[in-house]
Amino acid sequence: MQLKISSPAKTIFEWEIKEVILPTEIGEVKILPWHTPMVTVLKPWIINLIPVGSISSNDFIVWKNNLVSLSVWKGMAFVDGKIVKVVISSATTIPTESIKELESKKLKIEEKIKSLRKSGSLEEIERSLIQLDKINADIRLKNLKN
Repeated sequence: MQLKISSPAKTIFEWEIKEVILPTEIGEVKILPWHTPMVTVLKPWIINLIPVGSISSNDFIVWKNNLVSLSVWKGMAFVDGKIVKVVISSATTIPTESIKELESKKLKIEEKIKSLRKSGSLEEIERSLIQLDKINADIRLKNLKN
């Protein structure tokens, strides 16, 4: 099965895979070859996949126990049984920031959410919660790499 993860700016990952686990709004969904066709909304979190064969360099991805992981923003996935296309605004293959920097960002966003709950709009709160989910995904990804 072919997997293509792309943003409006570039292709982030394209590879032949055995399976992929997508973070959907209703929970994680495992996609195997010949999966029933579907379209689903993705939430910010981790995509895990098992590639066919090995990947020549693991400098640009988190590769552990034959599992490739990357964190993604909100997006869409299109599945037809032979191809999985994931379209997202951005993804992190390896966080460049330290855990300390990511934790600091997380605290700032949590404080912002507390403030917004008192006087912000629902849209501002939702955007901040999505940012928080993405930072939590990056922290998890960084921990997987270490």
